Amino acid sequence: MSASAIVRDIDAVCFDCWATLLVEVDGPVVHERRVEHVRACATAHGSPASAEAARAALDRAWQQHWDRWMRGERNDAGDIARAALRALGVDAAAAEAELVGRLDATVRAGEVQALPGARRTLESLAQAGFRLALVCDTGFTSASGVRRLLDSAGLLEWLDAHAFSDEAGVPKPHPKIFESALSTLGVEPRRALHVGDLRRTDVAGARALGMRTVRIRWAHDDASEHPDADAVVDSHAELRELFGLPAEQ
Repeated sequence: MSASAIVRDIDAVCFDCWATLLVEVDGPVVHERRVEHVRACATAHGSPASAEAARAALDRAWQQHWDRWMRGERNDAGDIARAALRALGVDAAAAEAELVGRLDATVRAGEVQALPGARRTLESLAQAGFRLALVCDTGFTSASGVRRLLDSAGLLEWLDAHAFSDEAGVPKPHPKIFESALSTLGVEPRRALHVGDLRRTDVAGARALGMRTVRIRWAHDDASEHPDADAVVDSHAELRELFGLPAEQ
């Protein structure tokens, strides 16, 4: 499909979040902070834990989350917190809620940044008349936490709709999460395009609904066996060029 055909008759553009609009710049440091939150929360609720035990519990909880995500099942920050705490002998709703709050606050200003040119892309598309939406799978950070990070990066104001897996009840590639965003925008799938980094979830999910697709590989180049997008770009500058918008940062 030619570049002009990909964007022809498009009224709305949906975006994935992680590795598409936002990127975590110091993952190992952030993860150790999450481990400390698990240890501190378990200890505060009557089950003292070492850092090693907390790390093992959190890693197992994340693996369970990953497995369920790969099966297309809903699994959010609450499920991760519950699994990690139960592995340490804590089974209390108050503790789970406390840990979810701690996990949401784990990433600090500057540790998550917008991809270069992301804000310019959203601003340019909005000014050109496109409706814009976010379609995001959540993990350690809940929908409210992701909204906060997008706002800090100057991106939230440009998004007309947000569809998160922990709110929609399903992750990508399930059609429901894409339909949720498009319904809010009032746009049919055939007149929408989705931008993301993953073939299995972003490309396959949007394409199955009849949307056109673009894969961006600035932060992550997905080399999986799943079919590729209608177009692949290396940056937000290239994405703007695809739409005939100024490519400068």
